[in-house]
Amino acid sequence: MTYCHIVSENELNSRRQLSVEETPGISPLRVEKIPDFKGRLPERPLYVYLPAGYDENLQRYYPVVYMHDGQNCFQSFVEDSFVGSWKAGFTANELAQKGLMRQCVIVGIGHGESRRMEEYLPPYLSYTPSREDDKSGAVAQPIKTIYGKADHTLEYYIKDVAPYVTSHYRILKGPENTAVCGSSMGGLFTAHFALEAPDFANNYAIISPSFQLSRTKSGQLETVERLRVDLRQGLRIWLDSGTQSGPGFGTDNMRETRMAYEALRENGYVEGTNFQYFLDDGAGHNEEAWAARLPNIFQFLFPKR
Repeated sequence: MTYCHIVSENELNSRRQLSVEETPGISPLRVEKIPDFKGRLPERPLYVYLPAGYDENLQRYYPVVYMHDGQNCFQSFVEDSFVGSWKAGFTANELAQKGLMRQCVIVGIGHGESRRMEEYLPPYLSYTPSREDDKSGAVAQPIKTIYGKADHTLEYYIKDVAPYVTSHYRILKGPENTAVCGSSMGGLFTAHFALEAPDFANNYAIISPSFQLSRTKSGQLETVERLRVDLRQGLRIWLDSGTQSGPGFGTDNMRETRMAYEALRENGYVEGTNFQYFLDDGAGHNEEAWAARLPNIFQFLFPKR
């Protein structure tokens, strides 16, 4: 069981909140929250996990994982999420204590709430939600088409978030020490990130990605095709899906993710070396399933040296 309590620290910026997670037999970790981080996108929270021993080992620098949908990343701030937590801090701490992964800093970048879809959708895509009638039977208000603005979000990560993190925390430089991780729309955005900014990070976790949204009128999955043709060699890619989008129905985009698996193999990625594909039989499209896979994902991103 994880025990959480909120404490304040005068030496921290007044905008920050601090949460400490303690687990019997495992030394403490902590998660900081910057609730109103400013940049070229509208204000949103940042959550920063600092590993056990961070304050004592002042000469030590750490690799970093940037995770999308930051509101859902940490049990310490689960009240910020309406869908549950990945328990990323607890998982990273436990794996590091057992010698199964490198200690790292994890940055959860909050999504834009009502802007989440457009922020994660690549700029060559658009999405029109299905029209629904209201309960009175009257025709619903017109549904607006959402146009992808993921390039703006990419710029925000690279020019706003990353410089803040590297200037305020002890982060190892270089793409080999940087990872990007996300699920669902965040998985689609992670694939876009790898395609458009491969110099930023060398390690990517594409989890239950919403590749179906990249389907063109001809039936081609454009993002998958770009992975086949345009993805640079030398990156490390984790790709997965479950088999159910909800209890008793759906496939968690299993077919589309399998097509991405084949595309990466055709590109030259070799499973078991710089590429790992995992089909989680029976798993759904939700935080509980992604939290269960996170130990394997983290060990792939930053294995113990």
